Amino acid sequence: MKTMMLLLVTLIWVTTPLAAATDGLTTLQVGANEVQFNHNGRTRRLIITTPASFDSKQQHPVLFCFHGAGGKADGQSKRWSPQADRRGLIVISAEAVQPLAKWNFKENFHSEEYDDVGFITKVIEILIANKIAKPSAIYATGHSSGGLFCYRLAKETSLFAALSPMSCGMAKGAHNPIEETTPVSILQVIGDQDKSFNGSTNPKITMYSADERIDVWCKFNRCDSKPVVVKQGEDLVVTTYRNSSGIEISICKVKGQGHHIRTDLRDAADALALDFLIKHQRQANPKTPARAGS
Repeated sequence: MKTMMLLLVTLIWVTTPLAAATDGLTTLQVGANEVQFNHNGRTRRLIITTPASFDSKQQHPVLFCFHGAGGKADGQSKRWSPQADRRGLIVISAEAVQPLAKWNFKENFHSEEYDDVGFITKVIEILIANKIAKPSAIYATGHSSGGLFCYRLAKETSLFAALSPMSCGMAKGAHNPIEETTPVSILQVIGDQDKSFNGSTNPKITMYSADERIDVWCKFNRCDSKPVVVKQGEDLVVTTYRNSSGIEISICKVKGQGHHIRTDLRDAADALALDFLIKHQRQANPKTPARAGS
């Protein structure tokens, strides 16, 4: 009898946090919501901002944003949450496990590893199952470590309509799209003085340069070789390659800027990124276009 009672208490203790976490995602209110989400026995933090027009009975586009190394969800929430009302988005600022505060963008890189891909995937699955998120309009952006994580999500999941990694590198091998990767639109935002702009090599990882990573994804998506180049003022230059299915690979280079882009230029790049993301919708069964002559 004692054993059965202990088992019952244990089951209640384990399942209650899980139920509460799920309820937090399915009972969102207008404005800011802080959700504690249980994944693999760890409580993960989300700051979710819904627009003033939020209706729990309707599906909404969703923007995930991921902080850089050492950060928390608050910073990216402050940066992106105003877009909830401006763009009619649900903005979700996710937090990496503390105190490491780094996203698991690559296996066997950090001293501690967490299932960040599984965490974000589970959140999206719950939002879709409860008809809160619009499956064809789920987007992601991230700064530095969060940008690297975007590349991993682009390679390993088929949940996103478009992603915009910012101020980050792209890991050779770890982030290269493979046969199972779903074609997806990507806009890289990076300052031409950023530490990762020209790529880097150390014993643990090799990072592609900004132009090399765009080339990798262009070849995978079989984009046209001739880009469209658009300048915004003197400081932002956006180069976009497109394929016959409407998939786009773009890079927004910010002149004279390093890892942390000046606020006014960052805001301008953010607006460009949102325009890019929102215009893309995920296809039900996206396929890479056939090569010419095949």
